[in-house]
Amino acid sequence: MPKEKGNMQAVTIWIKKDLVEKIDQFAEKGDLTRSKLISNLVEVGVEELTIMNKVGIWAMARIYEDIRQRLRGNKSKTKEKG
Repeated sequence: MPKEKGNMQAVTIWIKKDLVEKIDQFAEKGDLTRSKLISNLVEVGVEELTIMNKVGIWAMARIYEDIRQRLRGNKSKTKEKG
């Protein structure tokens, strides 16, 4: 069962090491814990997604990201061949 504290719940995620380093740098600069910074970022992100969904651009954003990831995949395959 997940750990809970008041209206908060513990969540475990896996993040790339280089991204954790960047998060730590921003957390230190903002005098925040890593956990608080990540929580703030997720909260803002969910608020943005909610707005995007209400105005109908969430589906377009997902399609754009899918295309972007596919292009990245193709570029890395091209680099391996070249």
